[in-house]
Amino acid sequence: MDRYLELDNYTLRFRDKGKGNTVVLLHGYLESIETFETFADDLSSLARVITVDLPGHGLSELKTDSCSIDEMAQAVNKLVDHLKIERINIVGHSMGGYVALAYADLFIDKLESFCLFHSTPNADTEEKKTNRKKEIELVKNGKKELICKTSIPNTFSNSNLKKFAHEIDRITQIACNTPDKGIIAALEAMMARPDRNHVVKALDMPKVSMIGKMDNFIPFDVARQIARDSNLTPFVLQTSGHMGFIEQRQECLREIFRMLT
Repeated sequence: MDRYLELDNYTLRFRDKGKGNTVVLLHGYLESIETFETFADDLSSLARVITVDLPGHGLSELKTDSCSIDEMAQAVNKLVDHLKIERINIVGHSMGGYVALAYADLFIDKLESFCLFHSTPNADTEEKKTNRKKEIELVKNGKKELICKTSIPNTFSNSNLKKFAHEIDRITQIACNTPDKGIIAALEAMMARPDRNHVVKALDMPKVSMIGKMDNFIPFDVARQIARDSNLTPFVLQTSGHMGFIEQRQECLREIFRMLT
């Protein structure tokens, strides 16, 4: 059931399901609560699962014109406090991983475990910033759907495009429904985020990196090196792209369960 938390700069939509250790699932760019829906439902059989639309995505209203990654993390923390939860296990997918990293930087005492899900502690390269600026211009020129219909299929392994065609259509529609202001704010936030490798290295808790061997966004060798350098336990999804929680859902569930125990 959808619930809402009113904050000064945002209205956060969230769901709270299950009992046990609390897992906060943070979605990626152009995603929403619904992207995680099946995975969150399965996970809630053994844990309390909180999913939230990050500001400017899904049905979480962004009341200002900007929202940094740190501000997203602070909004998540206000939700955690609102729910009177003392300790959480945080799982961040892609952009949600950047928010999880900021959360670990700002609220380390509230974390029991940490999982980067197809994400990286590295800051944007200049090439990546240039590409994000191009996306901003496309959105401003009314071409948001072009971004969504190109980007979402690319999040899946090339070999999984036919198998998950229905999911790709569903997630593409979620992306197309993302407000223009939210997309632009997210792109600007991702460009401005700092390198947080030092944050991951300093974490003294179970910490995992879920790596898609067929990821079109984060090359396998790069992801593996990041895990090695940051002392993250790598879990390689052999047939997944950037959407392991869909492409290899059962394997991902088992690894998250293992992290919690």
